[in-house]
Amino acid sequence: MAEEREQGAPPPREAPEKVRAAKEFCEGLLERMGGAVEVEARETPEAIGISLQARAGNTLELSSALVEALQYLVNRVANPRAEGRKWVNLEVGGFPEDADPVVKAMAERLAASARRTGKVIAIAPISARERRQIHLALMGAEGVSTRSEGEGLFRTLLIVPEGAGGERG
Repeated sequence: MAEEREQGAPPPREAPEKVRAAKEFCEGLLERMGGAVEVEARETPEAIGISLQARAGNTLELSSALVEALQYLVNRVANPRAEGRKWVNLEVGGFPEDADPVVKAMAERLAASARRTGKVIAIAPISARERRQIHLALMGAEGVSTRSEGEGLFRTLLIVPEGAGGERG
């Protein structure tokens, strides 16, 4: 079932109602938590980006645990149904121009290992943000593909070499 969602219809190119819902949810929740946080939204054909920037006088720590929990919740609010799902990605301190180079380098090493051994490499647990960065880093990579399986904390990223019959290494 999770595999069906991964390979389902692409997200809508424009979803202003999802962008609005995501931005309003983040602003409202952070304000109720006592945070003074500027929330900015950007939409691409693939995803919705939400930037969280602490304003002067903010006392709410935008820790990785808080951001991961908020990202999970905002995705549930913006995407109440599986069809037409458009991923919402939160960033603290502005929008990054490129993915984390450390995660990208790790993705390339894992892809090389999968190609060399011919076995599927399963990666867990990693954050949804890192999982997405690996998917993007290996999109179009020669000789491998990626997919995610499972739900929630048990979601696993698979790096699959061409011709692998699901055999994990």
